[in-house]
Amino acid sequence: MQFPRYVLVPAPGDTARHALALCKDVAGLFAEPARPARVRYELRGCEPRGELSRAVTQAVVEGTAPFGTLVVDLHGTQWTLADTRVLGMRGDVVTVEAAGEPRRTHHSADPVPCGNLIRVTRAAPEEETHTDVTFVGCSPRGELRDALAAGAEEFREVRYQGLTRIGNHHHEGEAGRITGWDTSARHRGLLDLTLSFPRTRLVPPATGEIWDLFWQSRPTEPGTWKRFSGAARGEWLDRAAAHGSYGAPELVPGATYHLDGADIVDEDSFHCALGETVLGPGRCFRAGAPGAIGEELSGATVVWHRADVARACLGVLPYRGRRPATFQELVDALTDAGVRLVLD
Repeated sequence: MQFPRYVLVPAPGDTARHALALCKDVAGLFAEPARPARVRYELRGCEPRGELSRAVTQAVVEGTAPFGTLVVDLHGTQWTLADTRVLGMRGDVVTVEAAGEPRRTHHSADPVPCGNLIRVTRAAPEEETHTDVTFVGCSPRGELRDALAAGAEEFREVRYQGLTRIGNHHHEGEAGRITGWDTSARHRGLLDLTLSFPRTRLVPPATGEIWDLFWQSRPTEPGTWKRFSGAARGEWLDRAAAHGSYGAPELVPGATYHLDGADIVDEDSFHCALGETVLGPGRCFRAGAPGAIGEELSGATVVWHRADVARACLGVLPYRGRRPATFQELVDALTDAGVRLVLD
């Protein structure tokens, strides 16, 4: 198949190692994802220590305690619970509530050893947690092709990868079970495959638009990144970085760059705007840290027009993990690296 945009692949732990289907397009994938349901678990045979021990003590006194990401070690296998709250402890059983299902992880620095992890909350029916997504114009391969030829009514869980025009994959996610197939009305000789797809794994429409913009090469219209906000700007930067530096102009020592700061309202928009100013549309610096970018621009002059916008917007937010850089931290990182910065 020439220029497929998606490929279905085996799920983790599947013995198959080959692509299961190449697909021209997809329908139903791009919609606002559902929030993961809150699920209660019991950690049995648990030995709380460190942060978890402190959270258990707080929960016993106050009824609940925020914990964040919790990694549990079950006989050498590690599982991650996201956005966790500790609800209490009785005997050697710690009760927690987390967002969604536990996910397999590897090599966590400080997992909590437990004998078992038991789900207490009853699972919702599949019709509430999944929706139909159809991969259009597919060419089945291997075991999937054999299953279809044998008349099987469904196929086990798979994952999908989004592809660029040259065949590199830029995204991989859970796709669910293949529940039906039919002759494609749009693509002669190919099939449309319908999957029972997790609602929490749907892709925001803005992300799909960014994938389209970067599918063949990179956007060439200045300011295209300004269409997107929030998490979509992070996706824009990921796609811009993935396309590499081929064709970018060389940095000229002592050059002067004029940075339009009218739309710099967060750290991602700073990286989008600075990357476009120096390297051109659809580009960004591969090194994300402001200090590393400053080292690449050392000796250059950056005139930051409308710096008042960033000064007002880039403050310190109450993040639990890494917080965004403040305006002054961006300024200091650039100037400390040898950039002459003029705030206009």
